[in-house]
Amino acid sequence: MERWIPKYETLSRLDDSSLFLIGNRLKRFLDDFGPLTWPLDCFYLISDIRTSGRFPLDMLQASGFSDAFDARTTYDPVTGGYHMILREAPPRWRSRSAYRRVNFTLAHELGHIFLGHLDIPDGQKSDAWREKEDAEADEFASRLLMPEELMRAACFSSLPEMAAAFLVSEQACFHRLNNLRLLDRVNRPPAACPSCGSRRISPCASWCRMCGASLGRDIPEKTALMMRLPRPPRCPVCGSDVPATENECPDCGHPRNNPCQAEYNQARHPNLPEARFCETCGVPTLYAELVRTPFVTRDMPLRKLFAGPEGK
Repeated sequence: MERWIPKYETLSRLDDSSLFLIGNRLKRFLDDFGPLTWPLDCFYLISDIRTSGRFPLDMLQASGFSDAFDARTTYDPVTGGYHMILREAPPRWRSRSAYRRVNFTLAHELGHIFLGHLDIPDGQKSDAWREKEDAEADEFASRLLMPEELMRAACFSSLPEMAAAFLVSEQACFHRLNNLRLLDRVNRPPAACPSCGSRRISPCASWCRMCGASLGRDIPEKTALMMRLPRPPRCPVCGSDVPATENECPDCGHPRNNPCQAEYNQARHPNLPEARFCETCGVPTLYAELVRTPFVTRDMPLRKLFAGPEGK
């Protein structure tokens, strides 16, 4: 597959001054509201911005709008606050490509805010001016939701898989890859460990989680840790429910993120519960001795794997 298709490239709509503005304002945004991990859910991001009290932003979801309406943000010069109105998101919006458009829409509206587009009323702008601002907001959203560093490092076997991993529509993911000339990063055969053959490999893994063999990838530690791992809703050891805000099981005290063992290094990288070896550095994980089968899933408490004859 070719690296890019020129007729679908969208960066040509922006001049150097626009690209500089986007890069500068996005860096400031990440400095002010980071550190962030991906995939980025803009509903949670905006909620964090609002509750932090560091930025005057309100958001309202409402129904009854036409299909042509996604969202609109206005600036109140009297209070100095921003008001975002969003068409109500479909239930389970993460599950379908078309529904994940709402996440990009929120990032697009954040682009309008932090690029300073709302400081001048729309009535004082020409159509060309508004089109340029929409293109800038689109690029801001693309860079926010799909950082170039991760897009170059992560490995996916298909465009739908990559789009779902970054919580964006397939169309948005395609345009980001095309602008970066990385279309050849997808539609590859699923990755497999050269040693044990396991295909259970995270997008930014450098080491096999099952056997500890190198996967032949040179992914910087900082980049690998940008991609957030799923947080199991239950303790991986005893199976008890763990509140979303807690990192340790309230019943048995075990960590939910299966970190590297401190006796090998001090990094303590997080890993999935079934990982015997750290996918970032290759050293054994805390639960390495408990996971003795490649068929364990994150929904299977590890106690079942080393239970005695009576199941105790």
